[in-house]
Amino acid sequence: MIASLSGIRGVLNSDISLADASRFALNFARATGSSEFLIARDPRRTGPALSKTVAAAMMSLGSTVFDYGMISTPALFRESRRRELPAVMITASHNEPEFNGLKFIVDGAGIGQDTLNAVVEEKKGRNGGFGGGSLRTALRCSYVDDLVERFGAGSCEGVRVAVDLGGGAAISHAVPLLRRLGCEVSSLNDAYGVFNRRVDPVADDLELLRRICKRKGCDIGLAFDCDGDRLVIVDSAGRKRSGDFMLSLALSELLAASGEKKVVVSTDTTQAVDDLARKAGTQVFRSKVGEANVVGLMREKGARLGGEGSSGGLIDGSFNYCRDSMLAALAIIRGLKRRGRGFYASVPTYSQERVALAIPKAKSLRGISRLAKAYENPDRRDGLKVMLPNHSWVLLRPSGTEDVVRVSAEARNSEAAARLARNFARKLKELSV
Repeated sequence: MIASLSGIRGVLNSDISLADASRFALNFARATGSSEFLIARDPRRTGPALSKTVAAAMMSLGSTVFDYGMISTPALFRESRRRELPAVMITASHNEPEFNGLKFIVDGAGIGQDTLNAVVEEKKGRNGGFGGGSLRTALRCSYVDDLVERFGAGSCEGVRVAVDLGGGAAISHAVPLLRRLGCEVSSLNDAYGVFNRRVDPVADDLELLRRICKRKGCDIGLAFDCDGDRLVIVDSAGRKRSGDFMLSLALSELLAASGEKKVVVSTDTTQAVDDLARKAGTQVFRSKVGEANVVGLMREKGARLGGEGSSGGLIDGSFNYCRDSMLAALAIIRGLKRRGRGFYASVPTYSQERVALAIPKAKSLRGISRLAKAYENPDRRDGLKVMLPNHSWVLLRPSGTEDVVRVSAEARNSEAAARLARNFARKLKELSV
């Protein structure tokens, strides 16, 4: 089981039990002090059992639980913000189908470290009570209506979009929303819980989506993960593009429209954001990797816009304090509507290479500390980031959601980025003993 600010994840009845889920839900309910909660889930087969367990635990304290059924994580964040109620999303996000877990939301944002500590703490003798709580079906989710209001019905008329829903929660909103905005939509993998590709679109080659984009002459292809917060785009030439490129496109459109003077991105996000910011007269701040860290710094700096390049995770604090794939997609589609397919060539591009190493965390931390001694003034904000000549850098950091070390490298071309990632991965292996 892995517990982080991104949520608690594991394989049910192996890494995590229903008793664990009940304890986490009880602790969360007590930590928030609320008498009302929202819950939702993605389509994993273990979702119904976990959802009922979480609801029962909260009801045992006398709470009222509003169940939205299957909606996306961004949709539940939006509902938590709109209704000013804490929420629990039953999901393991982009992990494969055998995994599941709980993601906790307070005031429309992810929880902080203090709340996470309270959630996972084992408190002997503190089981649920017998107060007569209730479970209610939530009547409606406003997510689609709110996005239509924000972008305008029919505002993207004529843009051709192919959507790979991946059997996930985005099925509930993506196609109806795009059609209300006027897009011509083709969809695939649109049966709940039928996973015909990798859950994480970053890890899949998206061959079918790429073929459909080319065959049908689509302007863009969209591929979602299981809970609908992660997105990968395919361009009009049928090429799968990186999350950093996608985030750059979305931010370029939003910066041009909003005139925002601050943007926050994670330390592993492409330097193309810095290039765009300089052009727009915007200041860039960098946080530790992780949605919660980006959101925390956004609030501290008073920034509306932020994101993470590794997952293409756009965050617009005026709408949602979470990675919102649909918001990112619509920003890019609006750019395509305004500027045509030339929009793809309008942002600076760098090449990234990301490698995952299976090294125990304690050993990897020793290796990172040893490697840092070889560089003057290394950035130790989150693992080790080394700035190198020729507009390149390397970041080494233990993952917060998986038992791996991530080596991320960026350079002007793919060969240079791959070479940097391989070299630093080799160095880290040698020093992690």
